Amino acid sequence: MKKLSFYEKKMKQKLKERCGTTLVETIVTLLLISIMMAMAASALSSAAKIFVREQKTQFAQSILDTVMTELRGLTADANGYIKIYAENDENSGKITDMTGNNSGNILEFINEDGYVVLISADGCDTTKLQIGSQDSGVAEAVPAGQLLTRYYFCNNGKYRYSEDGNPVARAVSTVFGEGFYMGNYMEVTWAFPDAISEETAVNQITATVTLYSDPERTQAVATDTEILQFRHMPVRNDNVTTMED
Repeated sequence: MKKLSFYEKKMKQKLKERCGTTLVETIVTLLLISIMMAMAASALSSAAKIFVREQKTQFAQSILDTVMTELRGLTADANGYIKIYAENDENSGKITDMTGNNSGNILEFINEDGYVVLISADGCDTTKLQIGSQDSGVAEAVPAGQLLTRYYFCNNGKYRYSEDGNPVARAVSTVFGEGFYMGNYMEVTWAFPDAISEETAVNQITATVTLYSDPERTQAVATDTEILQFRHMPVRNDNVTTMED
């Protein structure tokens, strides 16, 4: 028999002394690894939620900035008269024969081209488009939550808002595409300065724009308020300006 060297004897002795891992030790090790992985996953999940929330807030603020820029441009040329309808008047279809209010969700004014302009984010039903008394097309219904402008011919201080109970207009425009809002829904509230009474010239108006995450517009994501300046001095008009055929 071959005689083992000193180093071979030491190696053989070490191999004999080596003990295997028991089942209990293996289970405990796996349990500890599972706990650490769960803790890591929870931390990553929380971080991901915070990142998504911050990203949504940043997107919302970017939307608000763009909307405010657009509102400044839309209202800068307000001329003749300016009027605010109280909240929800437009959705109920009753702005015909309605008087004005100190604040509300619908702004009305005459622009430099002589058209009556309505601005809101409360939506509208399917609207018949007309040039004079001639039909020129149909504008599809617009749901609440998108910035909307409508234009009308003005005749002796009044314009035709509806015909046989159905909305009509010269033109209807959604200012931005639906994807612009990134799944949010917008609301605009207008307000006259406190000192402005009826038949008083106005050089500015306050616009508050709020974005919501739900169609019912109850879960606010971001809001911004800005004073919009006019180039001219339209006069506040609370009289009835609409009519129905």
